[in-house]
Amino acid sequence: MKCQIAFALLWSLAAQCLAATPFALPVTQDNSVVLVDGEWKLNAGSQGRMRIKGNQHIVVMSFDTSAIRGRRVTKATLVCSQGAKEISGVSISTIASPWNERRSCGVTSGAAPFTGWGYPGGKLPAVIGGNAFTMVHACDTRLIDGSYHWDVPVDMVHAMAIDAAYGLAIHEHEADYTRNPTIFSREQSAKRPYLMVEVEDDDGTVPLPPSQLQVTQMDRESALFSLVAPQHGFAYEVTIDQTPLARHNIPWIEHGSQQFIHLRDLPLPITDDSTHEISVVAVSRTGHRSQPAKVQSQIFQTLPIDTPRVMTRPRQTPVVQGVGVIPITDKFDAEGKPIGELPDDYRINNSLFDGQQVHLIAAAGEVIGFQVLLRGQGHVGVDVSMAGPLARARIDLSQSVYVPTDGRMIPDPLLPLDDTIELHPQQDQVVVADLFIPFDCVAGLHLGEITISDGRKIPIEIEVMPFALPKTASFACEMNGYGLPDSVDQYNELQYIAYDHRVHANILHYSHHTAAPGARKSNLDMRLKSGKRMDNRRYDNIPPGSTHGYWDDFAEAFGPYLDGTLFQDGHRGPIPAPGFYLTFHESWPLNCRAYFNGNPDAFEAFSEHPEYSQTFVNMLRDFETLATKQDWTKTGFQIYFNNKGSLNEATKAPWIFDEPSSFWDYRALGYFGQLSDQGRLNNDTVKIDFRIDLSRPEFCRGQLDGRSDLWIVSSWAFQNYRRLVTDRMKSDSVETWIYGTTNHVHQSNRNTVAWALDAWQHGATGVVPWQTINKSGDAMARADQLGLFIFDQDESGNTTIRHSIRLKAYREAQQLIEYLNLLKVKRGWSRDQMQRFVRTYVKFDADVAKTNVADAGTSTYREVSPTSLETLRLATAKLLAP
Repeated sequence: MKCQIAFALLWSLAAQCLAATPFALPVTQDNSVVLVDGEWKLNAGSQGRMRIKGNQHIVVMSFDTSAIRGRRVTKATLVCSQGAKEISGVSISTIASPWNERRSCGVTSGAAPFTGWGYPGGKLPAVIGGNAFTMVHACDTRLIDGSYHWDVPVDMVHAMAIDAAYGLAIHEHEADYTRNPTIFSREQSAKRPYLMVEVEDDDGTVPLPPSQLQVTQMDRESALFSLVAPQHGFAYEVTIDQTPLARHNIPWIEHGSQQFIHLRDLPLPITDDSTHEISVVAVSRTGHRSQPAKVQSQIFQTLPIDTPRVMTRPRQTPVVQGVGVIPITDKFDAEGKPIGELPDDYRINNSLFDGQQVHLIAAAGEVIGFQVLLRGQGHVGVDVSMAGPLARARIDLSQSVYVPTDGRMIPDPLLPLDDTIELHPQQDQVVVADLFIPFDCVAGLHLGEITISDGRKIPIEIEVMPFALPKTASFACEMNGYGLPDSVDQYNELQYIAYDHRVHANILHYSHHTAAPGARKSNLDMRLKSGKRMDNRRYDNIPPGSTHGYWDDFAEAFGPYLDGTLFQDGHRGPIPAPGFYLTFHESWPLNCRAYFNGNPDAFEAFSEHPEYSQTFVNMLRDFETLATKQDWTKTGFQIYFNNKGSLNEATKAPWIFDEPSSFWDYRALGYFGQLSDQGRLNNDTVKIDFRIDLSRPEFCRGQLDGRSDLWIVSSWAFQNYRRLVTDRMKSDSVETWIYGTTNHVHQSNRNTVAWALDAWQHGATGVVPWQTINKSGDAMARADQLGLFIFDQDESGNTTIRHSIRLKAYREAQQLIEYLNLLKVKRGWSRDQMQRFVRTYVKFDADVAKTNVADAGTSTYREVSPTSLETLRLATAKLLAP
């Protein structure tokens, strides 16, 4: 008995000593994971030094935490011996996936039977840095005797000690790739990293289990599970039929709150439609476990869908020679060779032409386009007309212009059709027809014909379906551009063309060089209808502390477009602008460098000058008052920080806002987002989105958490970090559009339709080709991938705006998505059901090609066949018809 008492006393003294004295937890694994194209599969787990370099090299470590099991950590510091260069600060986060030091790399943890981190296809950034419920913390460096000392939140250590995290990831704040900072790895015994901790006794509180467990949503691959968190506890352990749910799906306990857990990434035996047992245990920071809370429930279900068969019309023997009719998204070069893979007889045998007659199906309000390929001799006139109720329907006719690209001559820019055109026996003259079906059109068959003045005729049959498209687009196709045109008339002409294609043009009107004191802040100097120019100087003349701005010219120039009255007589009637850049950015209303103190942290960078932030807020509130007064209440205003700068460029912003890279860039966006929140007092009345263009959504590091902003995500990022983005869409109600580049002229225009459709099926509500305006006019003579709107000159030398036939691919995509949205509402189908329906008809195999790191990416879809998109549209129409 005396021995037992003595042992207890010794243990107590040892525990007190342990609590009072810091001690080291040794590193058991470390690796510098490379996230650079061409090096994603490299492993550096055996290297003596580990590189920590911006977004290119992230170090991962795990530790032996056995010495602190059952103890509460009061302080933790990560100590790493400095190698080359110096690191000013890092973000430290937990890791949500087990990993193996010698087999892990950027694309796989090396600890799972699949390729990926956490789930198949997952890359390292998806399970660190605040993603996948990981903790993240930013800290400055303390360099002591050649070693970095970085503070670590104690809960990160608790998470590792109870196996709720699998180590720490260290991510440098800077993104300067001209240097190669390193630290020593555990292979260097005298300089190996360690985690210095201090601990204390735990009070022994055992958490209660969670309550109100239920499955709230389910589909064939995942389910959403809800519960009410207990008042005590730190982490959850979730099992399904005793199979652990992966940590990257599980949030930390938020006491008393209703929380949601994704049930996914489970083995096949659990993914059937039967009932399964879900068990949840609450775990304290020191490992005390609650009793399990259990529920029996079906988790996965495959809800039925209808997939009607679409019959193809049999080919007929052509009775008119030298005439072909093809869909608007296809094309042949000047030699008659197809762009992309098309059947040999495609000119006379496709989804809308059987060789004798054109057969079209349309909803009321839809714009139906097709191309007439003409060969022959001499000059002829071409007309397309309809009879009966459609006799007065609007029909636009254009002529394609061949331009050189990729060693071929390919039709792309369009000109208004002349009274006569010259035909050639071996080269097509391409006539493009757009038929605007009225919104009040009577359902049924309507007849018309294509007439060539040399006597050739092709009959047209249009079946108008008994449903109508919405006048306002539910899926945005935003045509981005830079620099306003010379006049309001040109701006309105541009918007008319966009409107007719169910898209809108959004043009940025400030430059990268607005930051220096006295620099021009914006470029709003279009010529008004009155003949005078907008008073840009007065618009920009905003003293610090101002509460009111000069909006008169702004309202005169843009008012009709913003409220939609510009389109009063248009096909869809008045439609307010779906997307419009406001002038607000880091140097409007005030030049930011005049108030910037040099601190890379935007939250501290203007601390000596509160008038800087207050003026921003004041002017935004003033604009909101103006918008309410002008009844711009259905306009999609955007506050967008487009500039790319650096701390050392005095004429530019201190940060990169467009496609942010460093930690400080994301933090600056968070700062200005908060300022925008303060200025948007009536956001329920006036819609003003804080817009963020992201090519690296995986590196936010917690700086944009909890914000329901408008994210414009690059095609490459959406393909490679799709789950990360879609999870954020659900958790923070982030609205997401996908930006990229329109297909090349020498590629099939079906790629653009597929790109938009692919974005939609994964939950995006818009697409944004990053540049769409060719101001030089040279796209009329040579191919310009970006030139959808082309500033040209007419015969009198006046500026006029043409457009590319590829713009019509966006209209095709937008109208197809309207069909699908109507079907989703009518049938009450889930996103999973809609995806399965779409994939029944269309195969998606996207390849996003980038010419450089900064490229937005061009998406190509090799398996989207000439008939698949039209078959999907016709199948949808069948289900929509009563």
